[in-house]
Amino acid sequence: MSSVDPNLSADSPRRIRVLPERLANQIAAGEVVERPASVLKELIENSLDAGARRISIDVEHGGERLIRIRDDGAGIHHEDLAKALGRHATSKIASLDDLENIGSLGFRGEALPSIASVSRLELSSCTPGSESGWKLAAPARHDQMVAQPTPHPPGTTVSVRDLFYNTPARRKFLRTERTEYRHLEDVLKRAALSRFECAFSLRHNGRENYALPAARSDAECTRRVAKLCGAAFVEHALTLSFEAADLQLAGWIGGPGYSRGVVDVQYFFVNGRMVRDNLLRHAVRHAHHGIVENGRQPAYVLYLNISPAEVDVNVHPSKHEVRFRDARSVHDFVVRSLRQALSMQTDAGDSPVGDAAGFTAAQPPSNAPGYSPGHSPDHSRAPVFQSTIREHAGAYDHLRTHSAEQSRAGAPALGEALQHIDRRYVVSRNNHGLVVVDARRACRRVAAARLQAALENDAIVSRPLLVPVTVAIDEAQADLLESREQDLERLGFDLRRVAKDTVSCRGVPAPLSAASPNELVNCVAGAIAADEPQAALPALLKNVLAHCDLTAGWAWDLETMNDLLRQLERLESTFDSQPEENIWRQVNAADMAALLEAPRL
Repeated sequence: MSSVDPNLSADSPRRIRVLPERLANQIAAGEVVERPASVLKELIENSLDAGARRISIDVEHGGERLIRIRDDGAGIHHEDLAKALGRHATSKIASLDDLENIGSLGFRGEALPSIASVSRLELSSCTPGSESGWKLAAPARHDQMVAQPTPHPPGTTVSVRDLFYNTPARRKFLRTERTEYRHLEDVLKRAALSRFECAFSLRHNGRENYALPAARSDAECTRRVAKLCGAAFVEHALTLSFEAADLQLAGWIGGPGYSRGVVDVQYFFVNGRMVRDNLLRHAVRHAHHGIVENGRQPAYVLYLNISPAEVDVNVHPSKHEVRFRDARSVHDFVVRSLRQALSMQTDAGDSPVGDAAGFTAAQPPSNAPGYSPGHSPDHSRAPVFQSTIREHAGAYDHLRTHSAEQSRAGAPALGEALQHIDRRYVVSRNNHGLVVVDARRACRRVAAARLQAALENDAIVSRPLLVPVTVAIDEAQADLLESREQDLERLGFDLRRVAKDTVSCRGVPAPLSAASPNELVNCVAGAIAADEPQAALPALLKNVLAHCDLTAGWAWDLETMNDLLRQLERLESTFDSQPEENIWRQVNAADMAALLEAPRL
């Protein structure tokens, strides 16, 4: 029952009272501290704002039992330790002018008191030149806390134990240890990508999972990105550096032929702050329209630098969102920059591009993690893509004429393969003209049908590889593969863990044997990571196929393409009326011209 003053009638107004300090902090914690990862984010931001060049993190039981972070930053003066645990206490702003030109990651002064109100927090710090460090333990009223001397190197250590021990309702919303640890990993990745000059380490239950040395050269930055985002991303990534007025954009984006099934490699930083901003997300999607197929996700690590006065970071308690003063200019600049980079790569085909205006391929942007702009791109260079369109259109006219001459009665519904476009689309001719087939989607459709039928009969055949393929993946992904080992065996995968971050692929489902084993393993890991909670086998199978490019190992000869057409025909009852949506299309001259004029077919 709720506690109501019996002396008050139903019509009597309730008296206004000031909330107890601890209750106010716990209410604030509801906005700031959602889960252990929220705590880690706030503490890392404090360390980076203190100028740390090395941050060591220890967590236990997914962060619920312990989160300890130690840095070598400027530290906190011992007389300010108690103030640091009081609400709205900060060294980062002092006036409205500071609030309108924020250059730090934190500024609200709510993180430490909010965390302390829902955990057992201990704060130790030492400023450079001090003879001793000082330690303060919470909870207690911050104005009654007394710091005690303690041995401590220059820097700060914050230990957070028993998160939500005094708010059991909040604790019930925590997920499994593995899930919470994955969120902690994501926070570490974002921080490590935002500050390449800072070294990071992460230990979970006494086991070191990440040891990232400071990255100062371009090669070292690239290695860090490969470690955190995957070698496949770096292998296909384009690096870019664009500047216009007060805006600078740098970073890595997946090339036109690279995409993901989930949003696991999408990092956008504004003035070094990781954000999840809808405006920027829309700009990236808009730039990739027609390049990344529906259902797939672009991959990117991008850094936007803008005058602090032009962006408001004080619009969300967790500081995930920002608001731009001139949102349209920012949106258009991002779209224009990404499109230029992608179009120049499209012009050059699959070969590496070097010395192109504004970006290079396979090399890191020297200014990506920092705040100094790179060179301004030469916008006078006109993309040659339009000329290649005209060449394709001329070839199409010849192909259409030749097709009409060769058409004959009784031809297969999808016709006979003539050629491919960009190692993605199969062009064939039938009695009605030309047909364009999306080979990737067609392969997924055929494989899905074969695997589903075999799964229903529990008869999926695994095709052993002549030589096992070792695949380097994240340790968390290897854990996920191990957790679904029996399910994967039923689907025809023979995967064995040979190291904490390495898996040996010894066999794959027969219908997927044309795909790259390396890509298959990464696709399976990505599908399982996106599968929360664990789905049944049919759903898992669907997720795996959604991640895969089954044409990656194709020879793209006529025999292979015709074999795909025949398999696709056998799945359909008729091809005379309605083409299969998003897989194939009967085209005429006008259709082909329109397709060729698009950024990507």
